[in-house]
Amino acid sequence: MNTAIEQLGKLAEALVHEQREDEKRLASVIEQKSLRIRRAEGVTWSPIAIEEQDFTFGGRVRLKAKMQHNAGLSGAFRTGSPVHLYQANESGRPISKDAVRTGIVRKSKATAVEIILDGPPLSASETHERWTLDARSDDRTFRLMARALNHWINTEDEWERRTRDAFMGVGIEAEYAESKEEEGLPLVPQGRLNALQNCWMNHALSEPVFSLLHGPPGTGKTSAILEFVAQSVERKQRMLLTAPSNAAVDLLVAGCASKGIRAVRIGHPMRLGEAVLPFGLDAQVEKDPEYKQVRDLRKRAKQAWQIADRFHRNFGSDQRTERAAARQDAKSLEKEAYQLESYIAERIVRKAPVVCATFVGAANDVLVNESFDCLVIDEAGQAMMPGVLIPMQRSKRFVLAGDPNQLPPVVRSAAAQKQGLEESALARFMRSEGCRTSTTMLTEQYRMHPEIMHPSSQWFYDGRLQAAAGMTQVVLPEVLRGPWTFIDSAGCGFDEEKEEGSASTLNPSEADFVLKRTIEILAACPSFQVGVIAPYRAQVAELERKFETIDNHKDFRNRVEFATVDAFQGQERDAIVISLTRSNSQGEVGFLKEYRRTNVAMTRAKHHLLMVGDGATLGNDSFYHQLMESAEQSNAYHSAWEWLYDS
Repeated sequence: MNTAIEQLGKLAEALVHEQREDEKRLASVIEQKSLRIRRAEGVTWSPIAIEEQDFTFGGRVRLKAKMQHNAGLSGAFRTGSPVHLYQANESGRPISKDAVRTGIVRKSKATAVEIILDGPPLSASETHERWTLDARSDDRTFRLMARALNHWINTEDEWERRTRDAFMGVGIEAEYAESKEEEGLPLVPQGRLNALQNCWMNHALSEPVFSLLHGPPGTGKTSAILEFVAQSVERKQRMLLTAPSNAAVDLLVAGCASKGIRAVRIGHPMRLGEAVLPFGLDAQVEKDPEYKQVRDLRKRAKQAWQIADRFHRNFGSDQRTERAAARQDAKSLEKEAYQLESYIAERIVRKAPVVCATFVGAANDVLVNESFDCLVIDEAGQAMMPGVLIPMQRSKRFVLAGDPNQLPPVVRSAAAQKQGLEESALARFMRSEGCRTSTTMLTEQYRMHPEIMHPSSQWFYDGRLQAAAGMTQVVLPEVLRGPWTFIDSAGCGFDEEKEEGSASTLNPSEADFVLKRTIEILAACPSFQVGVIAPYRAQVAELERKFETIDNHKDFRNRVEFATVDAFQGQERDAIVISLTRSNSQGEVGFLKEYRRTNVAMTRAKHHLLMVGDGATLGNDSFYHQLMESAEQSNAYHSAWEWLYDS
């Protein structure tokens, strides 16, 4: 067996491959795709208008730019993103290589950005031109992961070495921290959790170094985590809650709020959900009584910059001295404002019992000197190992929760996949000798009708999932034909296509059929919220476009959502409709080979699951062949011709 250092070294090599692949992919989109595709892919805004130009600390150029109508996707650029800025020709390319400017997004809103520009300012005439903004490869996440790997490889701390060996599977289980049961607090409030949740809770509260929670869909993983956080806070422990995505972190913040737990959300406001914005660090800093001093300092700094940039008809030594003094004053005021703002932020974080952030957010400067009694990593089944190593430097106790049978980390490089980067942190921990004995799997599920649950339980969870007693089972109208329905479109001529200028797949005829079934569900079940899922972005776009052309679509707009599988991770709907999309004479299923994605899609449904696909294509794959056989055995299998003949 390779040592922990050797294994981490391979992950470091894999990370390099993945970064290169990421850079190559972005470059291919920007350099080879049309302006329309680049806008749709969220890598370009064109045109944008320069609304303001001034200077920030250190004399660097600061631009405020706004996206014009139909210039790209809202919110495409985030704080810290590196960008290219240039004037474009008719094809959307730079008018010359020398005309491309580089910069970093300092602040971001839905349709506007503030950019710190490298080099000299734009001329007065240039600020009135139309510009194009392109994303550059963002290496910050990769740099932070590489830095974390380096830390754990080279650490000289004996405890960290033993812990590293344990979670990499080459050492004995890390020792338990001292238990605090003697404080007399009950481990778990009776009645809030089921037996397995209680079992895990008791283990986690006894303060082991590792505690893993395997939570299949609908089994109450999040409820157990939040109860653990509440119990830990009651014991005066400080918690850091993390997850690989902003959406998953926001769910943790909202859950803390529902339990009356005071939490601070680290992250740029543009990346926070509207419901959790008041818990964001920025919002809490601005509410602090001392923040009015920050506003005053920045107002004075702006006035000083205006003096420095004032036009003089006759510019002599006196004016030069005045301008230099004004610039110095502006820089001094901005520095003072920044220091006071940082002090307020650090004070808020220091006093917070719970801090929530993504893995990258856990490397925020405001947390540099902070440590926590316990680190909770939710959705660890989606997390790259180098990613979780970032927040793991902030604590000596680790709770990982998630499901390795749902969405894995997104790794595009084949070389990186071969070197193990695609294996999630949770999967790696669960197979390591030092952690697997600390794993609890939840098996009582509260979301799905038993017929919807059954296929997933059999194929992914060894048949261990059981529907919780007393689950509400809605009586469905006959038009839905039961809780689970698989409609086979074989022979109907629903052929797949490739999106123009893209490798993504769509199936327009299947989209038409799926939308008709979706409208039937919405009309027959007025209280239902419905999710329509497709594995391909192009098919999602096709479904949305066609939906907007339906005469009565506005009657249902607020009850239906179209998205890829990734967007629905962690969510649920009364009914889920899945357009499997693939239909070809070669029997190729492509992206559908990632069966865990299908597992995620199927298990979002509470009362009704409808799947539409070409059995002739899908049947060549053993997984989908078994899926259709299971549907037949459950009387859930139907041919699309049953509907086409009726119409």
